[in-house]
Amino acid sequence: MALVEMVIDSVRQAMLINEWVVLLKDKLGQCFLPLYLGEPQAEEIKQALMNEPIPEPLDDQLSLIGIDAVPSEVKVVSLVINEFDGNTFHAKLLLTYYGKSYEFACPAVKALSLAVRSGTGIFAEERVLAEAGVLGRN
Repeated sequence: MALVEMVIDSVRQAMLINEWVVLLKDKLGQCFLPLYLGEPQAEEIKQALMNEPIPEPLDDQLSLIGIDAVPSEVKVVSLVINEFDGNTFHAKLLLTYYGKSYEFACPAVKALSLAVRSGTGIFAEERVLAEAGVLGRN
């Protein structure tokens, strides 16, 4: 499956539906991918974008706490949004530990702050963009 590199365009509150959204866009700005999330996840992603210290994680949040204690051994390689079930985006978080690769399945919104804090790439499979993406205006 072909991958498209994405960047975070914005984290904002959607006014009409009063929910938070992370708007990802492809590097050319031709396609956007809106990921709806709760306020705690939105705040964590905003803090990561502003390079603020890692907050204490909630029980169900992914965290770099512990991973950043051994930065030379554990590296976040990439985040790949690989599935959309009509309500939730799912992703693969790729890590290396002592040179060995590991892949973890997780909700995309919970892994975004990890990707931002580690400076790793965020990718989406083309078929996910075709299904859930929104074309930009030129």
